[in-house]
Amino acid sequence: MTPNQTLNGRYKVIRSLGEGGMANVYLAHDLILDRDVAVKLIRIDLQDDPSALRRFQREALSTTELVHPNIVGVYDVGEDQGLNYLVMEYVSGENLKQYIRDKFPFPFPKVVQIMEQILSGVKTAHQHGIVHRDLKPQNILIDDEGNAKITDFGIAIANEDNSYTRTNAVVGSVQYLSPEQVRGHVATQQSDIYSLGIILYEMLTGKVPFTGESAVAIAIKHYQDSVSSVREIDPRIPQPLENVIFKATAKNPSDRYNNIDEMAKDLNTTLDPKRAQEPRFVEKSINEETLVLDQSELNRTMNSDLEKTSVLQYKSSNKVNYPKPDEGEKHRPKYRHPIRRRALITFLIILAFVIGIGTAFKLSSPKMVTVPNLEGMTQSDAQKSLSKHNLKIGQVTKANSNKVSYNRVVDSLPTKGKNIQQGIKVNIELSQGPNSYVVDNYVGGDFTAVKNQLEQKGFKVNKEVVETPRFDHNRIISQTVVSGQVVVPRATTIKFVIAK
Repeated sequence: MTPNQTLNGRYKVIRSLGEGGMANVYLAHDLILDRDVAVKLIRIDLQDDPSALRRFQREALSTTELVHPNIVGVYDVGEDQGLNYLVMEYVSGENLKQYIRDKFPFPFPKVVQIMEQILSGVKTAHQHGIVHRDLKPQNILIDDEGNAKITDFGIAIANEDNSYTRTNAVVGSVQYLSPEQVRGHVATQQSDIYSLGIILYEMLTGKVPFTGESAVAIAIKHYQDSVSSVREIDPRIPQPLENVIFKATAKNPSDRYNNIDEMAKDLNTTLDPKRAQEPRFVEKSINEETLVLDQSELNRTMNSDLEKTSVLQYKSSNKVNYPKPDEGEKHRPKYRHPIRRRALITFLIILAFVIGIGTAFKLSSPKMVTVPNLEGMTQSDAQKSLSKHNLKIGQVTKANSNKVSYNRVVDSLPTKGKNIQQGIKVNIELSQGPNSYVVDNYVGGDFTAVKNQLEQKGFKVNKEVVETPRFDHNRIISQTVVSGQVVVPRATTIKFVIAK
């Protein structure tokens, strides 16, 4: 979209507000109602992508029924010349991520105030049976008056909508992803509560609790590690406020708040002096003790049991026949109490137990393999490479890349070099080429070299040959796309006139 272009004769585009992975957002003016609006358009290269269209339509359906001062309102949904668009309330300001970066640190009452507004908006969504699934500061707008408004319900899901419930698909932003979403389980209201706890952590510290070299590394930390103490970063933070984070981000969903209303009520009194001496919150699941058998205690118990068994057997015998004593021995039977034999039996039992446990562990332990480097491979080659390592290809997604050629592997999940169990599915990400590209001036260049360069980026290249003495053979005379124009390679065809 370009400035002054009009959608459906009503929404006049003013300027771009930002670009996302699925859609671009523009500031526009509603010519009928005379007001500024935000128009979200699916990217040109995704207009024919069924999954992108479903997500876009789901955002419209999810948000139109949510009327709340802390949720960005949706005014209109439509299509114009094949372009699907969504018209939303325009919020003049910045998102929470930028707000934290620009204004951190800010007073604790301000943190609580903003968080209460976010909770109020999420509560309305949950009351309508909608789980956002991608709550993060980038999806929360702060207007010029400091009010918070939640946006981007693109992957939100209604509780009763089974058509989009996929337990094997991880959806959401990894920095704010709940442990159950990492495991591929269905997101619930407790999943949104976990994300809100991470957002509160970031508002109080200016950073997220988990970082890593890859998305996988961060996801594993959400699954395994507990959120660190914010009071260790800033001792001025009241313990009750830290406790809200601990309870919201508990690894076990049952240890978190039961609902948003419960979290909001707890947050509301965190700055109350009456709660100043509140103890630190600890998850119930962490308090549950795990019994560990001590080997020496086990040995003593086994010996005791064997001794009791021998005594019982001895007492239960009707008659004990000892051999007759020799002349050189008085009243001493040759048959001795079998202490050594019992010790040997005890030793053999323990040895058999240890060997059995070791053998069972070895047999039950999965065989581990290393994920190969798939970068730059075609999907077919990646599948062959994984098969050699007894691995399978999993979910295939696509992403823009300025470095990897079209339809080649950009990255894998788990990433290369990771040790994983044989038979595990490895998800791969294929390149769609660059998201946008600034066209250069190719006049005078060699057509073959330019053609190869552009086709690698996803362009379609055509040519027209003319005879002229002014240019050498195969040199470009003119081009249909002007120099400096920003285009999407996969949706652009460039025609060159070349010299014969």
